Amino acid sequence: MVLSTNAREPEINWQELAALIERAGLSQRDPDVLKRAYQHSQFVWFGYVGGKLMATAHAISDLTYASYLSDVIVDAPWQGQGYGGQLMDAIMKTLAPCGKVFIYSMPDKIGFYQQLGYASLTTGMIYAEGQALLRLQEKGFVSS
Repeated sequence: MVLSTNAREPEINWQELAALIERAGLSQRDPDVLKRAYQHSQFVWFGYVGGKLMATAHAISDLTYASYLSDVIVDAPWQGQGYGGQLMDAIMKTLAPCGKVFIYSMPDKIGFYQQLGYASLTTGMIYAEGQALLRLQEKGFVSS
């Protein structure tokens, strides 16, 4: 896998990234809004095999105490081949020096993150309204 860490590259196909995120079971994203989110993130990762986008993640951080990692995805055909571990290795080399790393995981991926040293929080909270809160409940991220 070839990793890129520049959200400002002209060759990023934001429509393709939105499709990757949707295939992973996350919510449908508007490509223009997605582009803004990635360009405002301090850290981004894009994974390619044979020139095809197959992995992504992005993060924001205060560079001292904590970082929030989001949209960590390896496309289904590439899972189980070590690419997720490679992506997380690159992410943690960047974020671990910045303090704690927070992520909320798809319920079926919790074990993957635990194997990498992540611990479940007992006091984590989230604020969301309307449809955003309903989507989080439907996906199993928060209790009703």
